[in-house]
Amino acid sequence: MSVTAIAFLAAYFGCLLKAFTKKPIWGLYAYLIAFYAHPIARWWGSSLPELRWSLMAALVTLLALMLHRSEKKHAWFEFKETKLYALFLVFLLLQYIWALNTSFHSIFVQLAVKYLILIFLIQGCIKTKSDVIGFIAANICGALYFAYLGAGYPGGRLEGIGGPSIESSNGLGQHLSILLVFSSYLLFIKLGKYKPLLILAIIFILNTIMLTQSRGSIVALGLTGIVSLYYIPKGYKKHFMGLATLGVIAFALLIGPQILERFQGVEKNESGEISDSSARSRLVIISAQYEMFKERPLFGQGHRTTLILSPYFIPQEYMTTVKNGEQAVSRRASHNFIMGMLTDHGIIGLGIYILIVITIAKHLFRLKKHNESQADSDLIVIQTGLCLAFLCYLFAGLFSNNKIYEIAVWLIAIIPMVDHLIKKSVMDNKEC
Repeated sequence: MSVTAIAFLAAYFGCLLKAFTKKPIWGLYAYLIAFYAHPIARWWGSSLPELRWSLMAALVTLLALMLHRSEKKHAWFEFKETKLYALFLVFLLLQYIWALNTSFHSIFVQLAVKYLILIFLIQGCIKTKSDVIGFIAANICGALYFAYLGAGYPGGRLEGIGGPSIESSNGLGQHLSILLVFSSYLLFIKLGKYKPLLILAIIFILNTIMLTQSRGSIVALGLTGIVSLYYIPKGYKKHFMGLATLGVIAFALLIGPQILERFQGVEKNESGEISDSSARSRLVIISAQYEMFKERPLFGQGHRTTLILSPYFIPQEYMTTVKNGEQAVSRRASHNFIMGMLTDHGIIGLGIYILIVITIAKHLFRLKKHNESQADSDLIVIQTGLCLAFLCYLFAGLFSNNKIYEIAVWLIAIIPMVDHLIKKSVMDNKEC
C-alpha cells in the first residue's frame, strides 16, 4: 500500500472518529476528503477496498448529528433555499412521467436526492463562525491537492484530475474559480500566521485554473471581480483594493500564451465567422436548444434532452462522435446552464431554480444593511465571498452547463446558515 493511500485512510477515518468524539462537522471534512482525493480514480486507490467513501462519510455524519442531541438543531426545512431545492426534486420526480430517457433522468434525480441530503448535513454541522471557516479551509486543502496533481501534468489542458462531475477541464476550472472567490475573502479576517499561507494557496489555485485553460472560468472570475467592487465590506476598502491589485498582477503573470490563443479564437475572421470551432459551435447549440425548448416549453423533456435530440437539431459538422458500446454515435451536449435547464426542465424547473437564485441574491443585498448594524464583521466578509462565489457559478454557467456541479449545492446550503449566524450575532451584541 502506498504512502498516499495510508495518508488518505488516516485522514478519512480520523475525521470520522472525531465526528463522534468531538463535533459532527468532522464527518463533513471526511466527505470533502473523499470528494477531493477521490480514491476510485487514483492509481493509489487500487490498493484500497472498494467502498462508497462519500456515502459512508455522509451516513456517519448523519449518525453523529443524531447522537449529539445536546446541541441545538435546525429544522430540516428551516431555510427557504432548502424548501425550494426540495420542491425542485419533487418536480424532477414528476418528470419521470414524460422524460425522453428515464435512465439519463434517473442519474440526475439520484444526484438531486444526494444533494438535498448534503444540504441537511451541512446545515446541521455548521453551528459557529469557526465551523464556516473550517469548511472553507477544508476546501482550500482539497484545491491544493488538485494543484499538486496539476504540477505534474504532462502538458495540454489540465483535466482528468478532478473529483465527481468535475473531471473535465471546464468543470475543474469552474469549481476552482468558485472556490477561489469565497476563499479569497478569508484574507480580510484575522488569521495571524496563517495569512501568508492562505496567499500562497490562492496563488497555487489561480495557477491551476490557468492550467485548465477554461475561458468560461476566467471570464466568470473577471465578471465576479467587477461586481465585487460594489460589495466591498465596510472598513476594508484600502485592504480590498490592495489585494485586488495584487490579484490582477498575479492573474497577468500566470496567464499563458495557450489561454490567449484560445481567447483570440473567439474573434471573428474576415468572413465574419468566429475562428474557434468550439466557440462557434456553442452558438449553434443554443439556437438548436431553443427549438428543442419550444417542443415542451413548460415541463421540459428530462435530463440530457440536448444530448438525446442533438442528431435531429444540430448540423453534423458540429457533432461529437462518442462510443456507445461497440457503436459510434454522433451527439452534442448542452454548453449553457440556462438553455440546459430550459430544455431539460422547462419554464417550471428553471423558474424554481431562479427563485433559489433570488433568495441568495437577497442575502447579498442585505449585507449592506448588516454593515450598518452590530453584526459580526468577519461573518459579513465571509458571506460576501460566498454570495459572490455563487454569482461566479452563474456567470460560468453561461459558457458551460454546470447544473450538476456539487459546489453550487454547498453554497445553497451554507449561505442561509451564515445569514442565520449574522442575525444571531446582531442579537447577541444588542443584549450586551
